Order: sequence, then C-alpha cells, then structure tokens
Amino acid sequence: MELLLTVVLPALAIAGLRMTDVTLNVLRTVFTVRGRKGLAAIFAGAEAGVWLAAAGIVFSDLTGPKAVGYVLGVVAGTAVGGLVVDRARIGTVTVRVYVDAIEDPSLGMLVAKEIHTGGFAATTFDGHGYRGPVSMVLSTVRRRDADDVVALARSVAPDAFASVDADPYRPTSPGVARA
Repeated sequence: MELLLTVVLPALAIAGLRMTDVTLNVLRTVFTVRGRKGLAAIFAGAEAGVWLAAAGIVFSDLTGPKAVGYVLGVVAGTAVGGLVVDRARIGTVTVRVYVDAIEDPSLGMLVAKEIHTGGFAATTFDGHGYRGPVSMVLSTVRRRDADDVVALARSVAPDAFASVDADPYRPTSPGVARA
C-alpha cells in the first residue's frame, strides 16, 4: 500500500498533469499560429499553472518512477493535443477544386455555382494543364466545412481533383468564408 501511495500515485499524477499541460501547449501553439492571440493567452496561463503543479511534484523528489511519469505525460500530451486539434477542426482552409474543361468549358462555373448554393464563397480561374484547359475553383471556408465544399463540387463534377490547404491566418473580412 505504501508503494502505491508514495510511488505509483505520484507518478500517475505527474503523467496526468504533464499530459494536460502538453495538450494545452499544442492548443496554444495552434491558436497562436492562427492569429487567435486571446485564446492563446488563456491556454498559456492554464498551461503554466498545470506545469508548475507537475514540476513541483517532480522536483520535490526526483526519482525514477516520477521521471518516467513526467516523460510519459509529455508523450501522451503530444498525442492527445494532436488528436484534439484534428477533431476540433480549428481554423480556416482553402479548398482548391480542379476540373477538366476540355469537353465543357463552363464546368468550373457550374461547380462554383453549386458551392455558392451551399452557402460558401467560390472563385474560378481558368488555366491550362498538360492535357488542355482546366478550371480551378477556390473557396476559403472554416476547416469543419471543407468536406462539405468538396462534396458540393463533386456532386457536379465527380472526377474533380480537390486539395485542401491550411490557411494560417483568419479571414479579415466577413465575406471571405460565407457566400
């Protein structure tokens, strides 16, 4: 019982605290990169408090199990932080849809119109690929809406090639993400 109270529980507490603090660090970094300074500051404060709690336990008695708990907490926090960012789908992205315009030069406009019908902004560009003319349709949307935009595009052009690019900055005007 003494082993549980003096070795195992403190090591688990350290692992849990470090997992929390590293997860907060990942989120703080994402919000900083995305230009969300207020949220980043809130996460930084929480992260610092949790880190101090973990460090206080570790530095009061640096033993093997506590050090292992510290390291495992960092590992788990990095994994959990990445998972949270992926699941939360934070930020904006630019969806690029490329359609073959050889047989139907208006296909890009039809895709853009469908995206507009879905409530999103879209802009078309004409270009030339190695096989001939293509249309590119761009739509900058919230990350959580990217799959919907691709589905709208493919409802008109099932063979469309789509890519999603992360946008490190928030749109600066309200008309960027929504039509």
